Amino acid sequence: MTSLRAVCSLVAFVCSIGLMGCGFPLNLSGSELDAYARDVDEICVESFHRGIEGEEDAEAIGEEMGWSGPKIEAEIRYAWADALVGQYRMIAALGPAPEKARLMDRWVRTSLQRARLYRRIGDAWLESNSHRAIGFGINLRIAKLMADHLAEPLPFQACGKPISGNNDERIPTGQLVGYAPLRYTVEFPLNSLPALRRARGVYWRHRIAGRLVHRVPGSETVLVEIRLKPKFSRSVIGSDLQLFRSRRDPSVTWIGIVPGE
Repeated sequence: MTSLRAVCSLVAFVCSIGLMGCGFPLNLSGSELDAYARDVDEICVESFHRGIEGEEDAEAIGEEMGWSGPKIEAEIRYAWADALVGQYRMIAALGPAPEKARLMDRWVRTSLQRARLYRRIGDAWLESNSHRAIGFGINLRIAKLMADHLAEPLPFQACGKPISGNNDERIPTGQLVGYAPLRYTVEFPLNSLPALRRARGVYWRHRIAGRLVHRVPGSETVLVEIRLKPKFSRSVIGSDLQLFRSRRDPSVTWIGIVPGE
């Protein structure tokens, strides 16, 4: 099986952090909680970058060392497990939240639950047990949904919100249209061209699903050709695409495939 890089869309949450501008005073506890949440958001972004780097390293080393596909897939899951454990430890080091501490603690601990599931999926890949891998994958998706549900009352701008962000950091969307099994086109506004020139990859449900291979600017739009890995080639038709730009490093952009309703 073709090796895949585990993400984002997250992908997309990586690039959605922005500070909330408030034109009115907040009470002290609210301000303290907002500041705490911003620190946690930064940790979520750092954790995501670590996961992406670990995934890319696993695939590169695997190809160099001649690892089997299942071995590469397992190492990818272990990299994301390590990133989530690191996320938990960094947030725990901040100490208790100044408000909603119990809820924050419950949400933080979901990182460990998801890390365990990533490891079990990795183990299943090493055992060539596709049934177990699928089962743990379903459990992982459920765990992520529950984590996002817990995060809703908390003032996050990135954590638990993989496709949300402020208008300053998001670029208008296009819609994916397939014209061959592995090649697709999408139109973006013309002012997206500078960001498209720096696009690092195409992401689908926290996985690196493909790459941008060609871009043709027109009078009002940019026509982009995307090449996807076979596993993703038919499941994304009709999805919206969103360009995301990292607040920490605006020179880095990603194309996120936003699942339809």
